[in-house]
Amino acid sequence: MNDSIKLPVWFRIVSTAFLIWNAIGIFFFYTQISMSPAELVSSMGKASADTFAAMPQWQWWAYGIAVWSGTFAGIALLLRRAWAQPLFLVSLIAVVIQYGYSFGVLKIQNILGWSAAAPLPVFIVVMAALGLWFARWTTQKGWLS
Repeated sequence: MNDSIKLPVWFRIVSTAFLIWNAIGIFFFYTQISMSPAELVSSMGKASADTFAAMPQWQWWAYGIAVWSGTFAGIALLLRRAWAQPLFLVSLIAVVIQYGYSFGVLKIQNILGWSAAAPLPVFIVVMAALGLWFARWTTQKGWLS
C-alpha cells in the first residue's frame, strides 16, 4: 500500500457503512443478550423470543464474534489495513455457523415461517460476504496494507 494514493471518496463511504452496519450488530447483540425473557416476548413476540431462548451459549458467542470481528474489520478498512480481510472472514464464518445452527438444528423456519425467518439472516450473510469481498478487492488494488 502506498499511503500517498488518493482513494476515491466512495471508499470511505463504503468502509464507514460497513463499520456502522457492524456497530448496529453490536448494539442488537448486547440488547438481545441482556433482555429478560419477558422483555424479549414483549419486543418481538413469543415465537421469536422462544427461538432466542433455545440458542445454546456457544451460538451467542458466534453472534458476538461475528459482530465484533466485523466492527474491527470496518475500522481496519478506514485505517487502510489488510487485516480487514481475515476479520471479515472470521465474521462471515461466525455468521454462517450461527445461522446454520438456527436453520439446520433449531429449525427456526418451522417456528416462524420462511418469510419471517429468512430475510434478515440472508441479508446479514450477504453483507458479511460483501465485506470480505471488498476487503480482498481493495487489498489487491494496493489500497490496504
